[in-house]
Amino acid sequence: MKVAMFLNGDCEDLGSVDLAEYDLIIAVDGGAKRLLSAGVVPDMFVGDGDSLEESDLDKLKSLGCEVFLFPKEKDEIDTELALRKAVERGAESVDIFCWMGDRLDMLLALMYLMGSFDVQITAKSEQLIVGVVSSEAELEANVNEKWSIVPIAGDAEGVTLRGFKYEITRKNMPCDHPYGISNVAVSSKVRIAVERGKVAYFRWLKEPS
Repeated sequence: MKVAMFLNGDCEDLGSVDLAEYDLIIAVDGGAKRLLSAGVVPDMFVGDGDSLEESDLDKLKSLGCEVFLFPKEKDEIDTELALRKAVERGAESVDIFCWMGDRLDMLLALMYLMGSFDVQITAKSEQLIVGVVSSEAELEANVNEKWSIVPIAGDAEGVTLRGFKYEITRKNMPCDHPYGISNVAVSSKVRIAVERGKVAYFRWLKEPS
């Protein structure tokens, strides 16, 4: 099952998402406002409601959306709870939208969450695609795209990169020496493999400023 998840971050590219590709649409807290304003009713709402009005929750329920409302004081962020629900429902892959913004702490937490579930989780926008690799992945690319590959949650060992200008074979990537920044794709397919640990990849669809 393929899941689309909408957070409460920047979402200028919402209209470009083809929702017909997805089996389940999940709104994470304030992401529900963005979907409703675009005329989209999510299949599921997950969050503590701190970015919504009571009327928004009532509207979601009246439109047939399944609502999972959690306490505001909790140990998990709403995105983690939503990912758990997606996995419970049988998600094989999750695409996360409306995730960019000023909260760098939330972005870092998202990176860790993406690498902690045994399903493919990708954060997407019109400018950037982010994912986590803990074993091996072959990914789509465009020639001359800028990519960065960095270790997360500890050092990454035995990293192999193929299809890039700067290729490596079974080389270690320590967290305190992030040399994988600003690589360049030279093929329509790239390969990232890790023997131990995890790396995050950043595929820049549009050249960053």
